[in-house]
Amino acid sequence: MFFRQQNLIFANPAWQSASIGYHSLKPPMSLLRRLMNRNLPLYAQLDALAECGVRPREGVEPEDLLRRRRERDYETSPFKLLLSELGTDSEDPPHEPLSHNVWLMRAECIARGGDYVKVAQRMSTLAGDTIPLHNLHDEFELSRGVAWLCFTLREQEFRWPARIEERWIDPNILSRFALLLQEQETDRRYICLDLGGQDCLLGCATDQQFSSLRKITGLAFEWLG
Repeated sequence: MFFRQQNLIFANPAWQSASIGYHSLKPPMSLLRRLMNRNLPLYAQLDALAECGVRPREGVEPEDLLRRRRERDYETSPFKLLLSELGTDSEDPPHEPLSHNVWLMRAECIARGGDYVKVAQRMSTLAGDTIPLHNLHDEFELSRGVAWLCFTLREQEFRWPARIEERWIDPNILSRFALLLQEQETDRRYICLDLGGQDCLLGCATDQQFSSLRKITGLAFEWLG
């Protein structure tokens, strides 16, 4: 299995030694695909993503997405903007994810106890019923610069360490989830799209869904590993 160091996705020197990696595939979006996706209506984008296993959460309608962004915005940045919006939480209580199939992860998301629990919950949700986590909690030992993510999966206890580096998530936690999913009886794996800066999109897909997502959207999704 090939891993490449991913040091550009998050602009923080603390990540330079991170072990998180992505299976590099590099197919640039072709001119034909760019022309085909240009001015693609929001409803057509939603239908295309549904074919790849990415859907809004039940109860989330296109009108909800249009209240967040103009329709023209979705058309001028096809798929990437829509996926980014679906990857966020609702602005209304109880602030549920707009989609259970994609997560817009911001690297600076760890500030206090409970934040790694939120990360674990999103990773579990992306994997569907494959990784049902129980007894989930985190512990922060600020004096030692370490946090712990603790949970039980199918009666097996896990206690993962994570570096505390200002507000930055420890990428090794994501790598551990990728390996954990590979160990389960499923044909789905985590995928990632580098958005540049400090953000990325995370999801979960089969080989076929992964290929379709890359082909239909023209976005350079990669396997998280």
